[in-house]
Amino acid sequence: MSDLKDTIRESKIAKKEFTPATVRMPKEMHSVIEALGDHLSRSKQEVLLMLLKEGIKVADDELGVNEPETEASTASVNFHVLNTNKRHDVDDQEEMMSSGIAAAFYTPWKNNIDRIEKGDTIFLYENGVGIVAYGKGSGKTLMKNRYDDIDECHYQELEDFKVLETPLPAAAIKKVLGRNVVFLKTMSGMPDGQKILDRINEE
Repeated sequence: MSDLKDTIRESKIAKKEFTPATVRMPKEMHSVIEALGDHLSRSKQEVLLMLLKEGIKVADDELGVNEPETEASTASVNFHVLNTNKRHDVDDQEEMMSSGIAAAFYTPWKNNIDRIEKGDTIFLYENGVGIVAYGKGSGKTLMKNRYDDIDECHYQELEDFKVLETPLPAAAIKKVLGRNVVFLKTMSGMPDGQKILDRINEE
């Protein structure tokens, strides 16, 4: 059955459109990519995608992206930034935005949602764009299926949910907080999040 699930998921991913991107690189690097393509009997695009995937894995490991927040690190924190998961499935972000929810998927990442207490402010962060919406946690975690996997989506309905007319980009967030922020993690506590809320309400 797992082979069937994997096939279905791969089919869904394959149907999604690729986003075009232009990359300028040294001639020597281009030559290496072409040679690697010849060696592997793969197209240049396939080789580039393989290299990018490997590079992303290295970056994720270095940044601790796949390490979930611990209860200790989110204790007494009333502000959180939640990545909308666009890097894995753009439909996840669309649902969060249209339904006004904060969601995460699979163990251990889905457990982040369980730590959101009633009244906590959740900032929804879209990769490459910034904070696009925010709302307050209900404190009540709900569950639903993720694809065909039972209860692998944990979510909370957000109260006073607002979509920002102008997203707050990463550079502006870092400037307001005066520190670096890892936006690629599923969810991170933001103890100084009131500064972000104040900045948003200025507009």
